[in-house]
Amino acid sequence: MPSEAALFWLVVAAFLFFDNLIIVPHGCDLLRFGRKGQLRYDAAGRLTAAGKEMVLLNPLNLFDRGLVTTRCFGDVDPRHWRRSCSLVGSALPTLNGFCSLGYAYLVVVVFLAALSFQIGFTPALIAFIGLHLLVWSIATVALVLRRARLQLTGYEAFVSSVEALFVPAYLMNLGKRLVYKKRVAVSALGLGLRELKRTQDEDDRAGLTLQMKNRLDMLEMAQGYEVAEDDSRTSDPQDTRAGDLGSAGAAELNHLSATQQWIMEARACLTI
Repeated sequence: MPSEAALFWLVVAAFLFFDNLIIVPHGCDLLRFGRKGQLRYDAAGRLTAAGKEMVLLNPLNLFDRGLVTTRCFGDVDPRHWRRSCSLVGSALPTLNGFCSLGYAYLVVVVFLAALSFQIGFTPALIAFIGLHLLVWSIATVALVLRRARLQLTGYEAFVSSVEALFVPAYLMNLGKRLVYKKRVAVSALGLGLRELKRTQDEDDRAGLTLQMKNRLDMLEMAQGYEVAEDDSRTSDPQDTRAGDLGSAGAAELNHLSATQQWIMEARACLTI
């Protein structure tokens, strides 16, 4: 019986862990936000499998959430930024409420898991099922009442509710799952560069700069925006802004796409 109880709780924990593993579609990137809803870019290394990127959110921090952006390069467009902030801002109180409910659920489940080895697995399982149905009912009512704030269709709300009914970890993680499939168009690296400029501490700035460089190299290669070294030398974005390019350099620059030009400018900014 102890082995069965351990296996059951291990499966619940495994679902919670893997539900925090977000697969980022090709050509997209991930922004993160917490309790206050401030979007930020994390340039740290990513997991890769089968040619796809994966980001692991903190399973024990239910307020650590991810939002997929369809743009990796370029400056942050003010319209897209306002739209993204509006999306997060309108849903944030409800999402935080689901996170708080998830924490309460998680704490009681951990208590029941420990208790199951003392009083037996069956009584603990019955209590767990009753707890799950109670929390699910509260979450479903909130989901229906706040669907407009979350910008969910009726079908999306229904699917989320059904998933949460059958998988306890999904119910704990509802404050994250409701934004998994949302898409924004904020430039990920553009936001990262903006955050880098605001970093005052020299050590933090050096670390962020190195992360941004590595991330830029990886995305440039993965999305086919690599620029030959000859082009980089003859088409220095600093020279472009200063108007000092020779005719040969200007001709080379004209052959580059706007994205490649932005990458070159971003690379020039990433100096330690």
